[in-house]
Amino acid sequence: MRPRLERGLLALVIACLGTANAGAAPPVDVQTVRVGFSNNEKTNLFKVGAWTPVWVQLGAGANGFEGILEVVAPDDGGTPVAFHERVQILPKESKRIVTYARPGDRNPEFTVRVLDNGGRRAANDYNTSSTGAVLNAVQPDGTMLITLGKTAGVELLPGLSAFNVDKTQGASELVVASIDSMTGTLPGRWYGYDAATAVVLDTSDRDVMSALGAFRGPALADWVRRGGHLVVAVGRDWQAVRDSFLGAMLPAWPTDQVKVSSLEALDVYAGTGANKQTKQITPPGSPPVMITKLEDVEKRGGKVLAATGDLPLVVRGSFGFGQVTMVGLDVDQKPFATWEDRPMFWVRTIDLRRRSGENANANMPGMGGGRMYQANESDLAGTLRRALEQFPGVQLVPFGWVAFFIFVYILLIGPGDYLFLKKVVKRMELTWITFPVIVVTVSLLAYYAAYVVKGSELRVNKVDVVDVDEAAGILRGSSWINIFSPQNRDYDVAVIPRSLDVHDPNDDPKAAPRPPVGTEVVVSWFNAPEPGFGGMGGQSRLSFSNNGYSYSPVGAAESLESVRVPIWSTKCLTARWFGQTNSLVESKLRPVGLNQIEGTITNHTPFPLDDAVLVFGRQIYTLKSIAPGATVRINAGETRFLSGRLKEDQASYSTGNRYDTSSNVNRSNLLFAMMFHDSLGSAASGESLLTNMPLHYLDLSGQVTLGRPMLVAKMKRSGARLVLAHAPSPPKIDETTLLRVILPLEAAAAPPAKPAKDKADEKEGR
Repeated sequence: MRPRLERGLLALVIACLGTANAGAAPPVDVQTVRVGFSNNEKTNLFKVGAWTPVWVQLGAGANGFEGILEVVAPDDGGTPVAFHERVQILPKESKRIVTYARPGDRNPEFTVRVLDNGGRRAANDYNTSSTGAVLNAVQPDGTMLITLGKTAGVELLPGLSAFNVDKTQGASELVVASIDSMTGTLPGRWYGYDAATAVVLDTSDRDVMSALGAFRGPALADWVRRGGHLVVAVGRDWQAVRDSFLGAMLPAWPTDQVKVSSLEALDVYAGTGANKQTKQITPPGSPPVMITKLEDVEKRGGKVLAATGDLPLVVRGSFGFGQVTMVGLDVDQKPFATWEDRPMFWVRTIDLRRRSGENANANMPGMGGGRMYQANESDLAGTLRRALEQFPGVQLVPFGWVAFFIFVYILLIGPGDYLFLKKVVKRMELTWITFPVIVVTVSLLAYYAAYVVKGSELRVNKVDVVDVDEAAGILRGSSWINIFSPQNRDYDVAVIPRSLDVHDPNDDPKAAPRPPVGTEVVVSWFNAPEPGFGGMGGQSRLSFSNNGYSYSPVGAAESLESVRVPIWSTKCLTARWFGQTNSLVESKLRPVGLNQIEGTITNHTPFPLDDAVLVFGRQIYTLKSIAPGATVRINAGETRFLSGRLKEDQASYSTGNRYDTSSNVNRSNLLFAMMFHDSLGSAASGESLLTNMPLHYLDLSGQVTLGRPMLVAKMKRSGARLVLAHAPSPPKIDETTLLRVILPLEAAAAPPAKPAKDKADEKEGR
C-alpha cells in the first residue's frame, strides 16, 4: 500500500505543478504585427513575389526572453516557408523586431511563432487570418514606389491616366508606399526594399535622415548597389547630406546654395514647357529660388539631365549596379511643392514606364482583380519559367491531354461501367468487381505511362546571369533553378557562387556548402507573375504538399531546408548573390565620334567567352568568341542597333502562350532581352511587348544610357554550384550562363594641337 500511496501523491504533485505552469504567463508575448509598408489608404501593403519586412512587437515577462522568432508565409504553391530571426529581450521590455518574408499569394496567411532555444513554443501563435488583420497586395507585375520624407507630387502618380488600368474602379498599376520614420519601420537589410522599383528620398526631412543614420542607411545603399534606383532630393541641408552615408553615392558634389531667377528648365524637362493650360513652376515675376550648387559631375561619373544655365538641376549617375538620380532643390517647399506639373517631373526623374504587355489592362495589379485562367504570357519572367520547364529527355504531357484522359476515366467508371453491366453482362452486382478492376488498371497504366514519358533521373535546368563591375571589383549573380524529381523527396538546397578567374575550391563536391567569405547569398522560390493557374498572380493555390520548408541559417536565407518535390514534379527556385571579384577582362576603350568607341578587350578568364558582343549606347559590336588570354580589337563603325538585335531575338523565345512547351526557348536570347529590356523601346501600333517587372533589376539599360560599355558573352562554366542534399542520385544538370562585364571608359582623346602658323592664320581670319 505504501508504494502505491507514494506514487499517487507524486502524481498529484506533478498534476498540480502542471496546472500551475499552465496558468502562468508565457515568458514572451506577441503584441502587434505589421507587414510591409503603407500608403494614404492602405496599411500592411506588400508585393506578391517580393521580400517584405515584417515588424513584430514582442513583450517579455519578468525574466526576459532569449530565443527564435519565426515568421511563416506561403510560397507560390501555398506551401508554408519559415524565416527565423534570433531575439533577445530584457525583463519587462517591449521590443520591435524586424524580420522578413516572401509571400507568393495575393491573400497570404502570415503566422508568427516565438520559440525558445530548445525549439519549444514560448508564446501563443499570431495568425493574420484569425486576428482579422487586413493585408493589401500589389500584384507581381505592378510597380511600387517607396517614399521617405515629404516628396511632394509622388503621391499623385497613381492617378495619372498613363498608369490607370481600370478607370471605373480607380485602379492603378502603380502604388506609392510611404515609410514613416517616426514609427521606426525602416528595413535593416537590402531585401527589405525588394518590392520597390525606386525609392524617393527627401533629405530635407531631418527625422528621416536621423532614422537612416548609421544603421538603416547602409541597407538602402546596399539595395542601390545591387541594382536599385534611388532618387534623392538635396536642398537646404546639403552639407549634412554629403557628410552622411549618401556622400559616396552622389553623382554630383553639393557645395553651396545659390539663387536663380527661373526654373523654366524644369518645365522643359518634364515635357510640359509648351503646355499653356498649366501654370509654369516659376511664372514671370516670381521671386528668386534657392537651388543647390552641384559640382564635379563629370568627375563623379554623373550625367546632367536638366540644368538652368550652367547650374545642374537633375543629375544621374551609377552606384554599383544601381542608379542614383539627384535633384538639386527642396521638393517640400515652394515653388516645387505647389507646381501643377510636378507628377510629370517625377515620371521623368524616376524613369517610369507603363506596362506594355498584351494583358496590361486585363487585370488589376493593385488591390484586387485577376482571372481564373490566363494562357498568354505578359512578362519575361513567365517566359523564363516556361524555359525552365523544358527538360531534354522528359516529355511533358500538355494539360489538354490530361483533361481528356480524366474525362475518359470518368466515362469508364461511370456510364461505361453501368452500360457494360446492364446491357452486356446483365448483372449489376458485379460492379463490386469491375469498379476496382477499372481503378487499379487505369492507375497502373498511368504509372507506367508516366515512368516511360518522364523517366527515373533527377534532372535540373539552371540558368545564371553573372554581372561584374570591372572598375569597382564587385560581382552580383542570379540563378534560376528547376528541379525535376523522380521520387517523393525532401531536398536541402544551397547555391555556392564560383570564382570565374581561377580554380575555385568550392567546386569540390565534398566542400562545405557555404558561400565564399564576403559573399552574401539569398535563395528562395520562383514562379511566373501572370494570374491564373500556375502563376503567382492568382487568388488561390492548390498545394500538393503540406510539408513546409525553411530558410537557413537563422537570420538569413542562404539556403533552403526540406523542400518537398513530389514524384515526377518540379520545384523552381532562384538565388541572388553579391561579393567581390578579381579582374576578369582588361580593356582599353575610348569614345570616338558620336556615340562610338574603339580600343581593345583582353580575356583574362580561363575559359572562352562565346558569342560575345560589346554594348555601348544604342549600338552593339559583334565580337564572336574570345579565347582565354586573347585580345580583340573594337573598330568604330562596325556596329548594329541594340534595339534591332532585341527585336530580332523575340521570335526565338516568345510564343505568347505560357503553357506551350513544344517550342524550345532560346535561353541565351531570353536572358539578353532581360538584361537590356528598356533598350528595346516602346511598342509600335498594334504590337505587344513583354514586360520585365519582377526581374527589372537585371535590366542595366539605365547604365548604358550613362555611357558605360558592357561586354556580354556566354560561358561554358556555371556562375554557381548547386548543392542538393538528400538527392537519390547525382543530378543531370542542363546549364546556361551569361556573363556581363561593365568596362571602364577612358576619356576622349584631345584634338591634336595646331601649329603656330595655323593659329596665326585663324587670328587674322584667313
